[in-house]
Amino acid sequence: MGVELESYSIALPENRICRELHFPKRSSVEKGERFTRDWSIGTEYNSKVFSTIREAFFLLKSSLRKYSEFRKKNGHDTRYVIFPVGGWTDRFAGSHFHFALGKKGITYKQAKDLALRIHDHIPFLIALAGNSPVWREKITPFSSNRLLKGSDKYCKATRRGTLYKHHFREMTFNRGGKKKPPTLEIRVCDASIPEYLVAILCVCRAVALRWLKYKSSYNASTHPNYLKARERAVKIGAMARLVWTNHWVRTSAYVDLFFRKYEEELDQMDIPEEVIRIFKYLKKGWNQAEVIRRAAEKYRKKHHPTWQRQFAKRYAVAIEELLDGNSFEQFAKKLGVKLPNIDRTWLGRKEARW
Repeated sequence: MGVELESYSIALPENRICRELHFPKRSSVEKGERFTRDWSIGTEYNSKVFSTIREAFFLLKSSLRKYSEFRKKNGHDTRYVIFPVGGWTDRFAGSHFHFALGKKGITYKQAKDLALRIHDHIPFLIALAGNSPVWREKITPFSSNRLLKGSDKYCKATRRGTLYKHHFREMTFNRGGKKKPPTLEIRVCDASIPEYLVAILCVCRAVALRWLKYKSSYNASTHPNYLKARERAVKIGAMARLVWTNHWVRTSAYVDLFFRKYEEELDQMDIPEEVIRIFKYLKKGWNQAEVIRRAAEKYRKKHHPTWQRQFAKRYAVAIEELLDGNSFEQFAKKLGVKLPNIDRTWLGRKEARW
């Protein structure tokens, strides 16, 4: 597994949301990771290869923490922190996920077969990953403006059983290169923090583990129903009604279905508690778009017309503390958002275990 994360930036101390390009000190970059440039948004991080879910969670936190060491080349006092959201001004920032079967990667036939299994879970991934309620500096009611505005150009919907070999589809066969083997790439998810990135990896890995056992797929719906569920997930996010084998269920019920059907695969992963809680918040109707929207609305009401800088100031503190080891709950609290109580929220049939 591997992750590519595109990101906006927050310039300190002026608390300005921007797309300025910056890199970490060379001494802090480890073998296998890359801090590079995305021509659209600016800053992009390419992760190491992950073999386990816990490894992914630990390495994403430790690597993204290096963004706090970024400095301008001209030696001025401006410092940057990452601002991983799917949209804010007029550019899109996404998270791309890569999957392969060992060092040699994955063949096109294997990738096409795996994509077939993941395809009908894409609306669920969109509901989970939505993180762009703000577009052109205006707060909207939508969960993912990135997909609402940019699907046709950058993440075009495809039919189950189809896998393209070029970019700008929901899933593509990435041919790789000298430093990276061929992979199956999933492109629908907004830029996000490690807790959500790893939650997405959990969903895809569970499907892949079942596929590797030559077991049948659980979810297969008609293409019209798939498109309808996808649109609802883009607009409504965690409150959307999704489709599971042509049966319409709320996202909360979809979470339970997924954890019940893929219980064996999920048990193999040793999922961190911090990531399990992300699914519990999803059951309560919350994804990260809801946190960002509520925080933005709060600062717009209190600090208009300087609300964006006030929001950025608090977000910069929240993201640095999150990457240093604080919880998602503390992250939301720093933004001034109270999350719902999930103490008695179960996943699937699990009780104390999950």
